[in-house]
Amino acid sequence: MNPRRVHELVRKYFPPIEHATREWKLVPDEKDAQLTMLSDLLSTYISAHEVVIEVHRKLGTLISIAEAPSFIASHIGQGEIRIADRAFTSFVVVAINGVATGWRALANNSSQPTAYGGG
Repeated sequence: MNPRRVHELVRKYFPPIEHATREWKLVPDEKDAQLTMLSDLLSTYISAHEVVIEVHRKLGTLISIAEAPSFIASHIGQGEIRIADRAFTSFVVVAINGVATGWRALANNSSQPTAYGGG
């Protein structure tokens, strides 16, 4: 999936981030701790095998959840990183200042988009 397609999908399906209502965690600077924290955060909120990641409109990808922590860590500070499963029902955000949060869409929220399965 190319960055342009990732950007289109994130713009269309990623819900607004209510920054003030989210519980944020500081992503550590030390590399091993950073990878562990990101891996734990992703596994807490996203159970899919692949995730859509957008760093900014020209940098985005679809990769395996196992590869995601390294990709995210290498781009912290370059943009507000948005991560979602392909169905856009589970979300993680890593802000440009190095804090992160995650959530799942409510099952009965009819304003949520339907699952995206295309490539």
